[in-house]
Amino acid sequence: MFPLRYKLIAPVLFLLTGGFAYGQNSGSVTGTARDPQQAVIPSARVTLIARDNTATLTVATDKEGRYRAGQIAPGAYLVEATAEGFAASGAQAVQIEKGAQVTLDFVLQVAGIDTAVVVTAATTPQTFDELSKAVSVVDGQTIDLRSESSIGDALGDVPGLRVQTLGGPGQLTSIKTRGLPDQDTAVLIDGFRLRDTTAPQGDATSLLADLAMTDVEQVEVLRGAGSSLYGTNAIGGVVNVITAEGGGPTHGSILAEGGSLGTFRGRGVVSGGLKNDQWRYTLGLAELDVTNGVGGEEPARNTSAQGRVDYVPSSKFGIFTRILATDAFTMLLSDPQVVGNLPPTGIINAVPLAASEVKQYENGASLSQLDPGAATYMPAFSNPDSTLADRFLTGAISLSAHPLESLGITASYSDLTTRRRYGDGPAGAGYQPSGNSLSYYDGGTHTANARVDYRLGAYNAIDAGYEFELESFGNSFLQPDPADNSNAEVRQRSNAVYAQDQVSLLGGRLQLAVSGRAQFFALDQPMFTPASSAPYSGMAFPAPPAAQTGDGSIAYFFHSTGTKIRSHVGRGYRAPSLYERFGTSYYGGFGYTIYGNPQLEPEHSLTADGGIDQMLWNGRARLSATYFYTDLQQVISFASVLSDDALGRYMGYINTNGGLARGVETSAALMPTRSLTLNAAYTYTNARERTPIVEDILRTFEIPDHQFSLAGVERVSARLTLLFDLRASSNYLAPIYDPVNFVDRAYLFTGVRRVQVEASYRLPLDDRHAIRFYAKGDNIFNQAYYENGFLTPGATVLGGMQYEF
Repeated sequence: MFPLRYKLIAPVLFLLTGGFAYGQNSGSVTGTARDPQQAVIPSARVTLIARDNTATLTVATDKEGRYRAGQIAPGAYLVEATAEGFAASGAQAVQIEKGAQVTLDFVLQVAGIDTAVVVTAATTPQTFDELSKAVSVVDGQTIDLRSESSIGDALGDVPGLRVQTLGGPGQLTSIKTRGLPDQDTAVLIDGFRLRDTTAPQGDATSLLADLAMTDVEQVEVLRGAGSSLYGTNAIGGVVNVITAEGGGPTHGSILAEGGSLGTFRGRGVVSGGLKNDQWRYTLGLAELDVTNGVGGEEPARNTSAQGRVDYVPSSKFGIFTRILATDAFTMLLSDPQVVGNLPPTGIINAVPLAASEVKQYENGASLSQLDPGAATYMPAFSNPDSTLADRFLTGAISLSAHPLESLGITASYSDLTTRRRYGDGPAGAGYQPSGNSLSYYDGGTHTANARVDYRLGAYNAIDAGYEFELESFGNSFLQPDPADNSNAEVRQRSNAVYAQDQVSLLGGRLQLAVSGRAQFFALDQPMFTPASSAPYSGMAFPAPPAAQTGDGSIAYFFHSTGTKIRSHVGRGYRAPSLYERFGTSYYGGFGYTIYGNPQLEPEHSLTADGGIDQMLWNGRARLSATYFYTDLQQVISFASVLSDDALGRYMGYINTNGGLARGVETSAALMPTRSLTLNAAYTYTNARERTPIVEDILRTFEIPDHQFSLAGVERVSARLTLLFDLRASSNYLAPIYDPVNFVDRAYLFTGVRRVQVEASYRLPLDDRHAIRFYAKGDNIFNQAYYENGFLTPGATVLGGMQYEF
């Protein structure tokens, strides 16, 4: 069998030979960018995106506000303009003929409602008018203005999402969409899946806390099933982080920030283009150091590097490459645990043990020596030698060509390597190992993809492709007694074919889309050591069954009233992770502890949603409402108590009957004045299990019924900007483990009420240079809030400076 890299040679050669043959037929787009008073806007960015998503070109306006984009292949494009301090122009559809010179001018408003081009909903570029699915966009300018450092902070205001961080910066972060578990939201970077094969559910949750916002163009959130487009883990939705592509004159920024929790953050970004933007590049470096953390017990460090290079030698051929690397270190807390006199069954009000009592326990007092008072649980507490060292490296290369005006071909390869190292020693309260214990988790995902995009006339776009994926998982346990060391290694391959048809009728008012995907798996024989006492002795290890998923959507846009109605249905799928099937631990004196189940069936779901979007007030207001319904027909759960288990496990992963999640998402984007922009979102979620995991409780854990956010940006002047953000939720249930009775108990936690404010002052030095000063306060009313029993930061203040060039 040939190595994977050789299998890419044929499509690469085809792209190269097809790409350079048609350069003489290229066209161009020229124009100017002005403000409402017709003053020119230098350094504005004009972006052209090919409708088949095989090419993107960004150019900058000169000091006279003029731009020129040349060497453009004939075809359909979306064109938009952006500039610092202005609202995006909104995308305009342009058809470029052979050798044509198109003139397109832009007038950018000082503020407005964002209508960015979206790629994630259909894997091809779409304008707001064309979207037939529920999609939200967080643009990079907003992320920078709010000085967001993590993806969790950036997505906190998106309707339908529940973002949790168990503690302070660097601690475990999860994203739940529409009341579904963490693993049912797929995370992408530039359209490529990001998931850790060594994580319990094989999703991206273990990586999110370390995913820094280094140089991001925008983050797109698709709510609703996306499995037919993006494969496993996309049952509830998709988060796509799109990196900046560079281009234009050399530009960038240097940022330094510090404040509460012993926080320092530094970031540097440089971008530009060479040879008339045939080469476009961007490079970003970021460092986050939290020396204290919450309560002085959660120090964390994160170093990230991001780079991207695009090479477009002709109008018919382009190469995209991207790399992202992260090295992080975090001190971990011990999990919350049950204390006090509790009823034998039922939901328990979450009352934390007093901090003074927790400190006594950390200093060596036994549980019986504590005075719990009215407390019902002990919050997560310090474990001074429990650490996590986390590294991941992901890269991608994509080659695109237009051998014909209506035909686009793309070949791509992506790689993700993860390394996690958990360490724990004898220090700390509660059960501790007798010596130093290490747990190693190493994983990798290699994905090759070949895709064809074909436009059948002006109203029909068809794309189809093939995907090969190889995933590996290995974990080693190094115990105080070397005789107790163990290791497991598993590899799995999959082949998938997919297709999508998009139809635009009635002058673009009616949009139809249908897609399907079939994926087939093959499992290599797992290896366990020591072999003499390995688990699953004599068992057969079948591969997961084949996955077939489908998706359909429809939307109709009433141009006269600015109203769009839409509907979307889909079948979701999640393959059991390698850890869910083969996860183990090994403890001296007890041998292997088996969590995995090789016989697990995949998760399946049916989802449907329908909604309405309304533009008002000449584009200065946009209202949206969506009803969603998800039927989880079969899921994978972790049961803390198992009886008569075929594998002899007392706890581990099992299939259950799933549940239902339904509700309503509403959002509003308003510009009541020329300087004030408001964004509000409200989500009601009713999520219920069919088979309870804890007692007879059917309500889904960690999902509040109600969530609300309100964010405002007031541009007081061209230099001074004020920001406000309120996030609130109702109470929710979460499990806490009882180590005495070896069961989970259900606790009712208070919802969050968090307010953040920020002031930003930007001082221009000349046309291309500026310094921005900012200060922000978070949780300004100092709410003592516990996420699943982990104390989150109280009132914090951060300040910083950013130099722009």
